Amino acid sequence: MSTKLSLSLAALLLAFGLAVPNEGAAQKYGGTLTLGMYADLHTPDLHRTVGNPTAQMGVLVAESLVDYDEKCDIVPGLAKSWDISDDGKAYTFHLRQGVMFHNGKELTAEDVKKNYAHFLDKKTKSPRRGNFNSIKGMEVVDKYTIKFILAKPDNGFLVKFRPLVAFITHSDSFESKPPKPIGTGAFEFMEWQPKQHVKLKRFKNYWKKDAKGNQLPFVDEVVMRPILDDTVRYTSLRAGDLDWVWTVPFEQAQPIKNKPPKGITPSFKPGARWFYLNLNLNKGPLKDIRVRQAIAYAIDKQALMDGITWGIASAEAQPYYPGSTWHFKDVPDPYKEGNLDKARELLKAAGHEKGLDLVTIVRNETVILNLATLAQAQLKKVGINLKFQVMDRAAHTKRQRANDFDVNPGHLTYVPDPDGLYYRFFRVGQRNNYAKWDNAEYNKLVDDGRTESDPAKRRAIYRRALDLINQDLPHLFVGHLPIFQAARTHLKNMKTNCRGDVRWSDGGVTHAWLDK
Repeated sequence: MSTKLSLSLAALLLAFGLAVPNEGAAQKYGGTLTLGMYADLHTPDLHRTVGNPTAQMGVLVAESLVDYDEKCDIVPGLAKSWDISDDGKAYTFHLRQGVMFHNGKELTAEDVKKNYAHFLDKKTKSPRRGNFNSIKGMEVVDKYTIKFILAKPDNGFLVKFRPLVAFITHSDSFESKPPKPIGTGAFEFMEWQPKQHVKLKRFKNYWKKDAKGNQLPFVDEVVMRPILDDTVRYTSLRAGDLDWVWTVPFEQAQPIKNKPPKGITPSFKPGARWFYLNLNLNKGPLKDIRVRQAIAYAIDKQALMDGITWGIASAEAQPYYPGSTWHFKDVPDPYKEGNLDKARELLKAAGHEKGLDLVTIVRNETVILNLATLAQAQLKKVGINLKFQVMDRAAHTKRQRANDFDVNPGHLTYVPDPDGLYYRFFRVGQRNNYAKWDNAEYNKLVDDGRTESDPAKRRAIYRRALDLINQDLPHLFVGHLPIFQAARTHLKNMKTNCRGDVRWSDGGVTHAWLDK
C-alpha cells in the first residue's frame, strides 16, 4: 500500500471513528471462533471448487507453494524460496522441511507433484486445470525440491500457485467421498452441513509460529456460517451469535460514526475486489457495439458506486485499485458520469428507439443484488429493461459459462500479476471469458505479455490491453469494493489483507484469539 493510500486509510478510520484492534493484549489459547460469511461453499473439494467462500475455508485447511501478504503481494508459503531459469522455462521450488499434513505425513516434493498432476488430469475435471496448462513436465529434484518445466516462458506462472486457488492436499483425500480435504493448514476439516455451517478444528502440529514465537493458531475451533443477507449477518454479530463478519452493510457507516455500537470493533479499508457489468457481445442485441456503448453511457458509475457503498468508493475504469502495482493513472473514462442523451442517440441508431429488454443473471448475494438493482434503475431511463433472473452461485456459474445472458453484474477479486487477470478473464478461449470476446490485437498482446520479461514493456502491453477492453466493452468496469468488516470486541488481532481474506501470511484467523 502506498504512503498516500495509507494516509487516506488513516483519515477514513478517524472519520468513521473505527477502532484499531488492541494488538498489545496477551494472546490466549482456546475457544470457538464463529465467522459470518456472505455465501456457502460450492464444495469442500479444494481441487474441484470455484468461488471465494470455499477458498476462504480452504486457506484455513490447506496451503499453497506461495502466499499473500497484507498488500496481496506474493511471498513464500510452503515453498521457502524459488528459482527461475534465465530462459523463463523452469521454476524450481525449495520446500520447507517438517511440514505435516493433518494425517501425520510429511509434505514432500512428491506430494507437490501428485497435486499438480491431479489438477492437470482431465478425469479430475478441475476448473483450475487451465492455470497449469503451460506445464510441460515436473521433476522431483530431491525430497524437498521440485522443478516445473514449461513449454514456453510464462511470466505469470508464479502467481498461479497463489493461495485460494492452488491448494496442496494429501493424495489420500483427492477422491474422498464425501469430500474431506487433508491439508497442511492451521485447521483440520471436520464437517460441512450445506447452508448451515463448516466446522474446523485446530491442528496441533501446524508448522507456523507468529513473530513472537507463539505456536499458531490460538483458537480451538472455527465455525463458518453462511448468511446471505448483509443486514441479517450484522444483526447476528450484534446479538453475539457471531464473532466476526465478512461484510458490514455500508449503510451502517454513518450510525457507526455517530455512535459506535457497544461490543463491536469495526474495520474499514480500501479493497481490491472490482465491480463490473459483463456485456454479452456474442449474441443478441449486444452484438452491436452501439448498444453496449448506450448501456455504458446510461450508467452513471459514480452514482452507482455511491449507491452501493454510500459515498465511500470512487468509480474506476480498470480492474486494479489505486495504489496497486498494476493500476494506471491515465485511463480516460467517457462513461464515468453517464450521458443519457448520448445513450438514447446510440439506441436509436441501433434500431432500438422504443427500447429493449435484456436478460440479466444475478447471483443471490446482497452486494450484487444492490449493484444490479441500481443499474436496472439507471438503464430504465433510456428504455432498457433489465429482466432479473436471480439464482444461487452454482446456477449462476453454469449460466455465465454457458454464455446464457445479456448482462451479468458481479465482482471479481485481485490477482497480483496482470497475466492472471487480463489473460484469464478476457482472452478468447478462456473459460472465464464469459462474454466470449474475441479481439485479435488483444489476444496477441496478452500472449506477448506471458513471454515479455522487461517490466516497462509489460506495462505498456497491459495498458493497451485495458484500452481495448474499454473500447469493445465486453466488460464495463465500475469501481472497487471497500472492505468493511467487524468483530466482537473480545476477538483480538483479527486483521485481513487487501482482499479481505480470513487468512494471509502473517494475519487473519490463524493469528487471532478470543479474550472472553
